[in-house]
Amino acid sequence: MGAAQLGLLDRFQRDFPLCPRPYAVIAERLGLTEAQVIVALRRLQARGCVSRVGATLAPGRVGAATLAALAVPSERLEAVAELVNGYREVNHNYEREHAVNLWFVVTAPSMERAQAVVREVERRAGCGQVLELPMIEAYCVDLGFSLGAGDTTQRRTPTPLPPSSFGHAPYALSTAQRAILAALQDGLPLTARPYAEIGVRCGMGEETVIAELERLTHERVIARLGVIVRHRA
Repeated sequence: MGAAQLGLLDRFQRDFPLCPRPYAVIAERLGLTEAQVIVALRRLQARGCVSRVGATLAPGRVGAATLAALAVPSERLEAVAELVNGYREVNHNYEREHAVNLWFVVTAPSMERAQAVVREVERRAGCGQVLELPMIEAYCVDLGFSLGAGDTTQRRTPTPLPPSSFGHAPYALSTAQRAILAALQDGLPLTARPYAEIGVRCGMGEETVIAELERLTHERVIARLGVIVRHRA
């Protein structure tokens, strides 16, 4: 992976620019062209390094989320991990040195959908019952891991969240916000004006899309907006 791609992954896993041409802003910061940034993201996505450019929602604010795990034979681990990654409700998965060795987080509009995904993974994987661990207490965990050697600027210590924050105060989405989040489920388009494209899908203007995403970020409904890296640990 080249230095430009590492910089792209390191610096833009969060705080993604909310402006009409975000990839141009990123390009300027990295010393690249807008086209180079878009092409790099497309290649990283094709290689499976990046799931998408998009939003991760704070647990408990809207929808539902659950941590899940499977005991997968070592010879099938890659295949099952790829199966799990195929669900847009799954942001990332992790390998652990334990009999229960594949862990993943399912986020969905409702607990019914989250559990349906878990049951479908269970059936398709054929590795026995999926272990489900629903959230009891929310912590502020920053998953914007640095990929650069010795760079710890994006690693933060998990801290308990106050009662008024994530996981404790459901947020009532407006019709426009629901439409925008639904359009973002498959990721922000890798085009010069991605928010305008989201607006076309939702029947609203580019400025409205950007303003609503700013509001959702301010209200801590969106925990992170940026490049979603497929982490394996």
